[in-house]
Amino acid sequence: MSDLDLYFAHQKTVQTIHGFTIRYRLALIGPTVTVVHSEIDESLPERSVRIATGDAGLVVESASWIDRRDELDAHVLVWLLEHIDLRASRPRPAARRYDEVWMNAWREANPGRR
Repeated sequence: MSDLDLYFAHQKTVQTIHGFTIRYRLALIGPTVTVVHSEIDESLPERSVRIATGDAGLVVESASWIDRRDELDAHVLVWLLEHIDLRASRPRPAARRYDEVWMNAWREANPGRR
């Protein structure tokens, strides 16, 4: 694997993770989710991203996900859904468009709430 392959894999990893967390923040007001990548936090492995919410954290090393973007999408989404307490969240008022994945997960976690 070349440095260029790893660079692009890392960029895709960062985009994937930020995409999920941004759509979460646009759809719901709830528990904080933080995303930090190795360019900002030198304690992380090179070309990696840490997602954290509450006491839970996940470190995604980009090299492990080269050419596996669909699997990475599923892995990150499942982790987020398992670790964000959607019962402690609510839909963001006046959102222009709610993300279907997050709203379906919120409805499932909060039956009877609107």
